[in-house]
Amino acid sequence: MHDFVSGEKPIAAAPGAKPPAAPSTYCDFCLGDATENKKTKQAEELVSCSDCGRSGHPSCLQFTANMMISVKKYRWQCIECKCCTLCGTSDNDDQLLFCDDCDRGYHMYCLEIGRASCRERV
Repeated sequence: MHDFVSGEKPIAAAPGAKPPAAPSTYCDFCLGDATENKKTKQAEELVSCSDCGRSGHPSCLQFTANMMISVKKYRWQCIECKCCTLCGTSDNDDQLLFCDDCDRGYHMYCLEIGRASCRERV
């Protein structure tokens, strides 16, 4: 069984966490699959949301190289499912920031004052 990044073995879930959703086999943005990104006409792995299973090519999601490394290390969430990594809720989504380095979500009020990035958490 594969997890949210095509070809990767499952990432261990936290005790009591629900299992990852079944990943979609097509990109929600270009409608291509892992064998062909419809925009670039090249093969590209899909990243899938661990909560709902929606998938996207990293280039369609505008992921940086650092983001691709990071999302393979945790249960990635799409924009619709994203919640705060620290408090675990999606309440006050207008206060939710997305890290430019790993794409995790953080409420502004949950972040420690003075912390510019979440690199120490990855």
